[in-house]
Amino acid sequence: MKHWFLSGCILIGLFGCGGSDDSTATDNGNLVPSAQPPAVTLSEDITAWNDQSLQLNAEVTIYASGNSAFQWQQESGPEVSLSNASISGVTIDASQLTQDASITLSLSVTDSQNQTATAEINLQLNDRISAAMRTGDASIAATQSIHIVKRALSHIKQYRLDGKTLLENIYQGDPIIYDQGRHSQMIQLSGAEHAYPESKAYSIVTGNKGLTFAAVNDKAGQRNAAFGTDIISSMQQGNNLEFEVSFKRLLTWLLNQDTNEIAQEQQVRLFLMSGNTVNRITSWINQHYPNWQVQTCSEAAELSSCLSDAQLVITGSSELFTIEQVKPLIAQIQSDKQPLLYMHLHSWNSVPLTQTVLNPMGFSMQGVGGPGNYFSQDKADWQSAANMLSHYNALDSEQMWLSLFDTQQTDFNLANCATNCDANFNDNYRPALSNIRNSIKALDTSKLDIFNQADYSLYKLLILLGDIYRQDIQYPMDVATTDSLSYLKAYYADHSVYNYRDINPVPKDLGNFSRVDFSHITAADKTINLGSKKGFRSAGVYALPGQTVSVTRNDNSPVRTWIFINSLRSGSTHEFATNGYSRPKLLQSTHIEVKAGETIKFTSPYGGPMQISFDQGDLPTQFDFQQIGLHPYWRKGMDDNKFMQDLVAEQYDWAELATEHFEVHSKLDKMQQTMEHEPLWDTPEKMADAIMTQVHNYPHLLAGFKGPFIDDVAEVTEFASSQGWQIDTIDTVKHMNADQATCGYGCSGNPYDAYWSFSPTGHGDIHELGHGLEKARLRFDGHDGHASTNPYSYYTKSRAYTELGKLPSCQGLDIDDEFTVLQASVNQADPFAYMQAANLSSWSNGMATMLQMMVAAQDYGKLDNGWHLLARLHILLQEFERAKASDEIWLQKRAQLGFNQFNLETAKTISNNDFLMIAMSYSAQLDYRQIYQMWGLATTQAAKDQVSSFGFTSIAKQIYVYAPGEYCKSLDLQAVAIDGKSPWPL
Repeated sequence: MKHWFLSGCILIGLFGCGGSDDSTATDNGNLVPSAQPPAVTLSEDITAWNDQSLQLNAEVTIYASGNSAFQWQQESGPEVSLSNASISGVTIDASQLTQDASITLSLSVTDSQNQTATAEINLQLNDRISAAMRTGDASIAATQSIHIVKRALSHIKQYRLDGKTLLENIYQGDPIIYDQGRHSQMIQLSGAEHAYPESKAYSIVTGNKGLTFAAVNDKAGQRNAAFGTDIISSMQQGNNLEFEVSFKRLLTWLLNQDTNEIAQEQQVRLFLMSGNTVNRITSWINQHYPNWQVQTCSEAAELSSCLSDAQLVITGSSELFTIEQVKPLIAQIQSDKQPLLYMHLHSWNSVPLTQTVLNPMGFSMQGVGGPGNYFSQDKADWQSAANMLSHYNALDSEQMWLSLFDTQQTDFNLANCATNCDANFNDNYRPALSNIRNSIKALDTSKLDIFNQADYSLYKLLILLGDIYRQDIQYPMDVATTDSLSYLKAYYADHSVYNYRDINPVPKDLGNFSRVDFSHITAADKTINLGSKKGFRSAGVYALPGQTVSVTRNDNSPVRTWIFINSLRSGSTHEFATNGYSRPKLLQSTHIEVKAGETIKFTSPYGGPMQISFDQGDLPTQFDFQQIGLHPYWRKGMDDNKFMQDLVAEQYDWAELATEHFEVHSKLDKMQQTMEHEPLWDTPEKMADAIMTQVHNYPHLLAGFKGPFIDDVAEVTEFASSQGWQIDTIDTVKHMNADQATCGYGCSGNPYDAYWSFSPTGHGDIHELGHGLEKARLRFDGHDGHASTNPYSYYTKSRAYTELGKLPSCQGLDIDDEFTVLQASVNQADPFAYMQAANLSSWSNGMATMLQMMVAAQDYGKLDNGWHLLARLHILLQEFERAKASDEIWLQKRAQLGFNQFNLETAKTISNNDFLMIAMSYSAQLDYRQIYQMWGLATTQAAKDQVSSFGFTSIAKQIYVYAPGEYCKSLDLQAVAIDGKSPWPL
C-alpha cells in the first residue's frame, strides 16, 4: 500500500515519534514468501522560515503483509519539535529557534519481515528576525514584532547578568566607597552594548548622581579598565583606601588570574606617564605586589619591544609621544591580548591623546575643556554592587520601553497628557525614549550602516521594531481617545527612525505632512553650487521617502557642512492636542556631516526638502545629489514660469522659495496662496525682491545692523560713527516654515513657523522675525513682552506704503484711551502717581508709548524718520553691553554712550527705564525727562541728573494723536498739549 502526505503548512521543533501500520493478509498455514523491502520517499530538500509550522509529506510503499512500524527522527541540527507524526508525514515546529539552522530529519519504516527503509530530508530553516537584522528590511519580519521585543529583552537580560556577575566578583558584597574628587573626569560608555557579546563593557563605579568613574571592557579576551583619575596614586597617598581591596580584585580580573597566581612575578609596563606619577604607582605596586617587575616604557625607539613583554600595561595619556606613535602601540597591545589599565592624569580636563588611548579600549571622555566632575562633584557611596545596580543599571531606557510593549500594560494614564502628563510618563518614559533616540542619532552621525555590521544586535532590533510599528500608524491620533498602546507604538516609531541605511520602509500614512506615493516621480541626479552661510540653506532637492539618496561633496573650501531633511521643528506637531498627532513628530532628520571629497548615503521613511548646514559663510561649495526628486523650488537665476507651473502641477506637497538671506519652506497650498494674494509680487523673482527688501533689509536696519543688502541710512550710520559706536554685522539666512506653528498661531525662532501663508509685509511674518531682533532692555519696566516686538513690522509696512503705495495694516492701534488718561492726570494732586496707578503696561500701551518717543524725535527735527531712533538705540545698546566687560573698557567707553556719571556696578544694575531715558535722550539729542514723567515712567535721580548734564532741548508735555493705524503711513502727527483741558482733535 502507499501512504501519501498531501501539501504543506509550516512548522518548528524537535521530538522523536514512532507508530505502526497494520496491513493484514490471509495466512492458510502456508509459508509466506519473502516480500520486497519498503520504499520510502521524502520530498526534495526544503528552505522555509522558522516561524510557521511546516508539514512534511512522505510517500511510503509497504510490500509485506502484517504490521509495520515507522519512526521520524531528527538526525542533526538544533532541536525542533516534531508532532502529529504518522507514516505519511510529520509536523515541524521550529519557532523557538532564534537563528538560521540546517537540520536533517529521517523517516524509517520497518515491515513485518523486519526489513527497514530510511529516507532523509535536509531542511534550511531561516529566521525572519535574523534575516531582517542582516538586511535592514523590516518587511521580512513584519509579523514578528512581539518576538523582536522578547529577543531584545533577552539580549538586555543576558548583558546585565554578565555585568552583575562581574561586579559581584570584584566587590563580593563589599560597600562601594569611592571619591575621586572634583579634579577628575568621567569614563563614557555610550554604545557599549553595540559590540556585545563580542565585547563586554560595563561601568564598575557609578556615582550617586549617575556619573561613571570607572569601567571595564572584555574585548574577546583582551581586558581593559579605565579610571577617571589616577586611582593608584590616590590610594598610595592614603585616599580611597576603602576601594583598595576591590581594586585588587579588579587586577585579578584584568590579568585573568586567581589570588595565588597574581601574587607571583608579573611583568608590568608603565606608558604615557612620568615623574611623580610613575613613582607613586611603582611604590603602591611594590607594597602590594612585591614580586611584580615594573618598568617604564619611555624610549621612542624601544616602545614596541618594551610593551610587548608586558603582562599588564598601565597607561595614562601624557603627551610624551604623538598620536601617530601611540595609536599603533595601543593596537599592538590589544592584538596581543595584553591587559590594559588607564589612569587619567589631567584633572578635570583631557588632551587629544586621551581619546587615542581610550577609544580602542571601548571608552571615551569629554573633549578638551570639558568640566569633568568639577561642578557635579559626584562620588560613589553604595552599600553594595547590587545597591548601585538598582539605581543605575545598563540599558534602563531600552528595558523600560521594551517591557511596556512586552506586557502591553502601562503604569501611567496616557490620556492625561491631553492636559498634563502623569509624572511617571513625563519624568521616566519620555526621557528614556529621548535617550534611545539620541543613541540612534549617534549612529546616523557616525555615518555607519549598522545593518552591514556584525554587531549592534540590540539596536538593530530596536530600529526594526520601530519600522514595523510605523507601518500600522493611522493619523490623526488623539491622546485621550486613541488606544494607548497604538499611540505609544507610534510615539516609539517616531523616536526610532534611523536613516543611514539602504532599506527604510515607507509608512502607509504620513498624515498631513505628505503623501506617501511618489510613483509618478522619476528620481534624478543634480549638482548644486551654493555659497555657504552660517546656519543652513535649502539645497533645492527633495528626498523621496524610501529612496536611498547619496550626496558627494566636490569642493575643497575650509567649511564644515551637514546634510539634513526638512526644516520643521518637532514642536510644530502637537501630539497631545485634540487630534493633534496628525503626522510624524520628528520630521527633521539627523544632521550628517559630509566632508570634502566624501560621499554619504541615507534613506528616509518620510522624505522632504533637503537642507545644507554650514559653520561659516561666504565660501563656495558644490554637492552632487543622486536619486532625488525636484519639487517646486526657486532661487535667483531659476525659471519663474517653471516654478509657477510646478506649483500648479501639485506633484509634491512642499515648495520652497529661497533668497540670499531669507527662505520660505512652505506646504504647497500655502505657497500657492503666497504667490496669489499680492499682485505686486506675483512671480518668484518679484517675491524674492520683496523679501530681500521688506523682510531682510528694513527689519535688520531698524535693529541696528549692517551687512549685505541692508541699507546704509545716514542718520543712523553717520550718527553712530560720530559717537565712535561700532555697528554689528549680520550675514546669515533666516527661515519661515509655512506649515504649523510650534506655539500659538505663529511662533518665533529661526526658522519661525506659522499656520498662515507667507507674505513679505504680513504683520505675523515680521512680528515673528521681530522676536529675534527685539531686546528686553529696550522695553519699559513692567511692560508686556510684545511691547517691543512690533516696531519692525510697522516700520516695514510704512516703507512699503511710502515707496510702493501698499496700504498698511498696522493692527489699528489707537491712542485715544491714553490721551484721556493723560489729560485726566493733569487735574490730579499727583499726576505721576495717577499715571502709575493707571498701569498702562499692556503690549499695546507699551507700543503706543514707545511710538510717542520716536515721533518726538522726528517732530523736533532730530531725525528725518522717527522710527530710526530705535536703530540708534540698538547700536548704543550693543556698545553698552560690550563696555560692561571690564572696568577699563567701561571707563573708556561710558562718555561716548551718554553714561559718564555711572560707574560699572550701577551700569550693570540699571533699570530699563533709566537706561532708556538716558539712551533716548543721548541718541535723539533731546531731553526726555519731562515726557517720561508725564507718562508715569519711574526713573531715578541719577538718571535724571545724567540727562540734565547733556543740556539738550526738553520735549514739551504733549501727545501725538492719530487715527487707528495711521502711524504706519507717516509719523508727521498732530501734537496736542497735555494740559488737562485740550480736547481730542480727531
